[in-house]
Amino acid sequence: MLKEYISCKPLHFDNDSKLFWSFNCDSSWLTFENFKGEQKIIFSLEKDFLDLTTRLGYVQFKEFKTTFLVENNVISGCCDPPDYYLHDKTSGNLIKYLGRTIYISEDKNLPIVVSITNSIYDTIPETDYNSLTIYNLDNNKEYKLALPKGDIEKGIKNNQFMFPEDLFDTPEIKGNKLFIKYCTRRIDKKKSVKYKIIVIDLKKYSS
Repeated sequence: MLKEYISCKPLHFDNDSKLFWSFNCDSSWLTFENFKGEQKIIFSLEKDFLDLTTRLGYVQFKEFKTTFLVENNVISGCCDPPDYYLHDKTSGNLIKYLGRTIYISEDKNLPIVVSITNSIYDTIPETDYNSLTIYNLDNNKEYKLALPKGDIEKGIKNNQFMFPEDLFDTPEIKGNKLFIKYCTRRIDKKKSVKYKIIVIDLKKYSS
């Protein structure tokens, strides 16, 4: 039964490192192997969660020049958003826990993730969300982009959202510029909604 949804076929990176799943009756585990054949387990699930392999925890992987980004499902169904972990593509070592995100680049030449600063699962309720964090996945440089004070908290309250990411529409790319829209007022799908727009020049942060 486990073979039907746990694929042991390796995922190969362009530096000859790879990831692959293994499992037995007691657990499943994800192994990183570098080009020298050196291995390390970077994620595992115990017996009680074995049937949730590839649906809970590490589920998706995106390769960049020096790193790979892992999408981590905190629940196996709806509706908590995933969070993300960044690993080194040569050693497999964890570089950084990035928390939840509002944008992840699909372009290796623009290795950018954008998130709401402090938006992680162990954030206390009183946390202020007054900036975006722009993070370069290849050189580990981090930048802050200020938001109007209190905007995110206002939007969460007006819409009774659980997560600040719910305020943001799907970002749009035009050339090298990223357009991010969010709303602080009550969002009514039947009526026109006035959004605030943030424009980020990805080239500015990609090297």
